[in-house]
Amino acid sequence: MNHRIIPLFISLAMTVAATAQTSKEEIYKDIYRTGSNYFAYPKPKTQKLTMAPKGYEPFYISHYGRHGSRYMSNNDYYVTAINKLDSARQFGILSAKGEDVLAKLQIGYADAWHREGDLSKLGARQHREIAHRMYERFHELLSQPLQIDAKSSTSRRCMLSMFNFCQELQIMNPNLEIAMDASKRDMKYVVEDLSIKPKATAQSETYEQQRSAIFERAHNSDRLMASLFTDVLRASLFVDGRMLMEALYNVVEDLQNVPELNISLIDIFTKDELFNMWTGYNAGWLLSAGLIPGSTPNYLQQKEVLDSIVSTADHVIQAGKPCITLRFSHDSSVLPLSFLLGLKEAMGGTSDIENLYKHISIDKIIPMAANIQLIFYRKKGSDDILVKFLLNENETSVPALKTNCAPYYHWSDVKEYLITKHE
Repeated sequence: MNHRIIPLFISLAMTVAATAQTSKEEIYKDIYRTGSNYFAYPKPKTQKLTMAPKGYEPFYISHYGRHGSRYMSNNDYYVTAINKLDSARQFGILSAKGEDVLAKLQIGYADAWHREGDLSKLGARQHREIAHRMYERFHELLSQPLQIDAKSSTSRRCMLSMFNFCQELQIMNPNLEIAMDASKRDMKYVVEDLSIKPKATAQSETYEQQRSAIFERAHNSDRLMASLFTDVLRASLFVDGRMLMEALYNVVEDLQNVPELNISLIDIFTKDELFNMWTGYNAGWLLSAGLIPGSTPNYLQQKEVLDSIVSTADHVIQAGKPCITLRFSHDSSVLPLSFLLGLKEAMGGTSDIENLYKHISIDKIIPMAANIQLIFYRKKGSDDILVKFLLNENETSVPALKTNCAPYYHWSDVKEYLITKHE
């Protein structure tokens, strides 16, 4: 059977070619994608999954996900924006547009008060819906009296995401035996290990300077200031336009995660402004994780989690008893894991920082409630285990691996690839 690992140089070439590029036009069709990791979870594009080869049935699911939609982790952005606009109002230089923005900011801040980083109502629904779809898609597995091992980060939003996910599964099948936990003892299997500090590279500093230039250029606040204040010159005496623009961007993008407020401020920016700011944030995330060639390989902080996924899968395969593993973590964990697994959406990073977004777009990888699912299949009388990868519930691929049954891969090949790649 011709399904061996291809040489590294061919692998890299295929990886770049296989990665679906992102265009400005694509972003403009769903402008909320400019929120990057603020982007509210989109429902999967794949409605009907590819059937497994004849005779193969699912027996194990390894799920690794991010918490659902949340409030901003810091309300300083609200405070900054409200204080500056309120001061302008007192000086009588706040425009009609500024008055409208201030009123909406005050509504949003009142709702977000003392909820920094908390799971929103939408975040809870997202996990219930993901769990519901998992049950429907893999009914033959989940309708059994299975054991489910669920662990989350000690963050409240992760624990509540786990609870909502598991509760939905329990409703669908009361015979499920679900064990939930959120202990510091298990964190090395759930989140990245920050005690691992890969040696910084000189190239990373160069990249950071380029990223910073993109970020600062994107925060040209001249047009925004003119729309919010009737006297821009006077406003500039106490308003740092660049700081205000950054604050408003964060508030604007996070509001999509609390839709029950029925307010939106996204129209205070032009599509070009949102796109330009997004490219800076996108590059920042990819540089931070080490997904750009030559950058500091911080993705290695997620190696323990990857090893746990592999070893747990092997244990389940050997035990021969169907079950499910659930892990609930953060965007900073899902992004490097997608790279370590070799998923196409996380591959193809380029040193061309200006055009990096065309190759890797983090809103496709780590929106709120992002998740990676490994679905394992076996055939009676055969030792050949197959595995399929889902990213945000959509079938995806590992370009560095060949397979004769795409989108399914032979676990022996996947395991060898993961071990060899990250030795």
